[in-house]
Amino acid sequence: MNLGQLNLALKMIQEAYKLSDSQVQIVSRRLMADDREFEKVWTHFKNRRTGKVDSFLELLKELIDS
Repeated sequence: MNLGQLNLALKMIQEAYKLSDSQVQIVSRRLMADDREFEKVWTHFKNRRTGKVDSFLELLKELIDS
């Protein structure tokens, strides 16, 4: 993971889900801690829509709550 990719992911997630700064900080820490976690989340975000169902929202809640 490179810093540019991380910043892009965080910005897109924040805009798409209207996250607060504190929520973005929580997600940021989690993604910076583990490259595999970042790749999993970033891939899931990019492929989040299947029809009208947003499959990323559940993963995002899990990241913020844990």
